[in-house]
Amino acid sequence: MYTVNRYFYIPKTILPYMASWKELVARCIEYFSFSKEELQGILPAIAITAVIFSFRDWGADQFNISQGLIHLLIVGIIAAITFFFRISCQKIYALKEGYKADFKVWWAGLIIALILAFVSKGIIPLVLIGSISAAFMVRQRLGEFRYGFSHFDNANIGMWGMWGNLILAILFSVGLYYNPDSYFFSKGVILNLIMAFCTLLPFPQLDGLNIFFGSRNLYVFSIFIALLGSALLLSKTTWGLITAIVISTVIALFYILIGSEK
Repeated sequence: MYTVNRYFYIPKTILPYMASWKELVARCIEYFSFSKEELQGILPAIAITAVIFSFRDWGADQFNISQGLIHLLIVGIIAAITFFFRISCQKIYALKEGYKADFKVWWAGLIIALILAFVSKGIIPLVLIGSISAAFMVRQRLGEFRYGFSHFDNANIGMWGMWGNLILAILFSVGLYYNPDSYFFSKGVILNLIMAFCTLLPFPQLDGLNIFFGSRNLYVFSIFIALLGSALLLSKTTWGLITAIVISTVIALFYILIGSEK
């Protein structure tokens, strides 16, 4: 069968299956939430990430506790925005495909990242907070292609974590463009780009392994997009920022145009 949309005739089997917007809103109202167990993992992850990324910002020439605490608070706010936005993107996409996604914290990864930050004196900041675990929702998957659990869908859920980071990196870069001396925006860009790369590490406790086993092509594409986005945004030039915005917009429009509704 072929699906007809405004511009293309595309084979049905290669399109992403998505719920209608009304159905997605209904699913979010009913199922979207952060459980107590998730918050118990996310909140410590925010605190540890704030320590890691503000490690070198406790005074320029000498230790300054007031300045350090302000920077710690700012990075904590950035980390909170980043983690909740990223995980929300994954949860919403999972619901669209008929899965219930829950965040699983990686305590060992948080400790490893914290130790590396101390040993390197903050030169090596990493974000190893954990991954999303998707559970099959029988009722919401009825009528879907091949019906059962899809590793490719699981890979896309993991990839949406990286998309969330890149979206925030672009937004922080826009703020940095208009306010080049902003500590908030500069840290936001760096934290999100580093987290996007950490996402792709093929460890069992991170989303990268789900992407790798779900689709090799998608994994390679994710690495390419992360590298391209980082190069454009870190150039701190007008053309780099505009190019990043244009590419992200084109990808979003392409995804919407080829998407089919049930």
